[in-house]
Amino acid sequence: MKNEFEAYYSKAYAWIFAVLMLLSLFGIVMLSIFWISNVSLIAIVILSIILVVLAYVFVITIRKAGVAVQITDNKLILYKKHLIEIPIKDILTISIHDGDGSFDILIKTSSQKYSMHCFIKEQRKKKDEFITLLKNEGVKVVTFDLGGGD
Repeated sequence: MKNEFEAYYSKAYAWIFAVLMLLSLFGIVMLSIFWISNVSLIAIVILSIILVVLAYVFVITIRKAGVAVQITDNKLILYKKHLIEIPIKDILTISIHDGDGSFDILIKTSSQKYSMHCFIKEQRKKKDEFITLLKNEGVKVVTFDLGGGD
């Protein structure tokens, strides 16, 4: 079993969501204390919805542990809800988000598309290592940045 690449889930980003949850909760409390007609009620409802969404994302992110993406024995393995194994030779193209933050990939084979969005440890280093390894294997790698058009 030849293990060429591994990227592990990161829990560090979950704490960003926790801080945003606290800020939303603080906003709800402040709007409750300093009530402004019509504005406070709408803002409290919106902040409550945001708080619930952030709590959901926090729980999802904090529960993920272990390997996220791996290349072993010429197979790309995605550790999602269900383990996905894709032979490297079957991959037509891989699109990789080249910005900071999360690890986003879209894999196209002749029969199917696979995608993965996650937060990984040492994200920049692992992404560069992943791209180099795939290019060395002859896989067409397309990088893109979702950032604003400067």
